[in-house]
Amino acid sequence: MKYLSLEKDGKIICPNIENANNFFRRFMGLMYRKSMPLDHGLLLTPCNEIHTFFMRFAIDTVYISKDNTIVYIDEAVEPNKIRKRVKGAYKVLELNAGIAKEIGIAAGDKINFLSNK
Repeated sequence: MKYLSLEKDGKIICPNIENANNFFRRFMGLMYRKSMPLDHGLLLTPCNEIHTFFMRFAIDTVYISKDNTIVYIDEAVEPNKIRKRVKGAYKVLELNAGIAKEIGIAAGDKINFLSNK
């Protein structure tokens, strides 16, 4: 699995982002996992809507445009929900519930994903 780091304003704010950029990784997502470490996330590309069926914990979903601008954040989405399609989104970053606020990201922010070598 290839990992990325999430950066905002030149600072790494989440060091371990799984890059789910193929059909199988996007399909599996976070299903069936018991938990995810707090410094981890899952980036689904391409993606503009999600569901949380077969998940076991709540997540924050961060919808991101092609130019890496945050379009919308849906906080603390519980398991077994279907979320709406977000216009302008090309990627969805899934984080543990509460982490989006904790790391200080909001709609309109420009972020970057850096390759971990």
